[in-house]
Amino acid sequence: MQCFQHDNSMLIISNDSFIIGLLTGYCVANHFTLKCIPHSKPLYTNGDHPKFNLIIIDLRELTPSLIEDHLESLNNIHHQYSIPICAIHNRNRMPLHRLLPWLNYYKDETFIEKLDDYINKYIINFTHVFDERRNYNRRLGDDRRTILGTINSFSSKQLNGTAKLLNPDVELELLGLFKIDKDCQNVYLKGKNLELTTKEFKLFKLLAEEPERVCTTEKLITHLWPNRGRANKSDLYQYMHLLRKKVELDPDNPHWIITIKGVGYKLHI
Repeated sequence: MQCFQHDNSMLIISNDSFIIGLLTGYCVANHFTLKCIPHSKPLYTNGDHPKFNLIIIDLRELTPSLIEDHLESLNNIHHQYSIPICAIHNRNRMPLHRLLPWLNYYKDETFIEKLDDYINKYIINFTHVFDERRNYNRRLGDDRRTILGTINSFSSKQLNGTAKLLNPDVELELLGLFKIDKDCQNVYLKGKNLELTTKEFKLFKLLAEEPERVCTTEKLITHLWPNRGRANKSDLYQYMHLLRKKVELDPDNPHWIITIKGVGYKLHI
């Protein structure tokens, strides 16, 4: 495994000395820093960047109300600063928030093994990449506002389905009433940002690549979890439910994302 840069660090929210000991040894071996805080009080930033590359919370032995408080705070941190959040749970007691798409869940017995793989794939140099992207998006902000106003004055038919921005590296795809910003991974419906998570965007984008054509369940699962052999239809159903809650006016009677029974889904435009 590659090592973290020296200024990278990890936070663990736990009272379990065994887990903290394992994680301390792991961090020492891989040359990055670890901070530990008890889970008696939720973590709040007061507007300051937490400066962690990864935050881990131990959900075991927490009361439901304390879990709610912690996850509300961590959800704000994750979406404001794009810091990955991992949760440790016990195999005999499934976590109360098993379906939250922004949490990465690990059983306590395989935590260190799975964490090593997770860091190696997703966290290395995370801060550097995120800062570059944030600065890049800030520079484009004024151009985006100007061009969006121009785009809204034309129909998708007039622009042949794609509208190029002034910056050649950025484009908005127009698909009926949807606008897809591939650079920032945003989807707009009638001008409203649907605020999709990373996996929700990947799911919507795959359906949008060939609207009105059915995308099979197997293809969707492979696209969303290329490295997870244990992903199944139940996982896909949960993400489809979350996506529809943001896209559809009535998720129980979808207009845009249509189920083709026994086959898969299609995006209706």
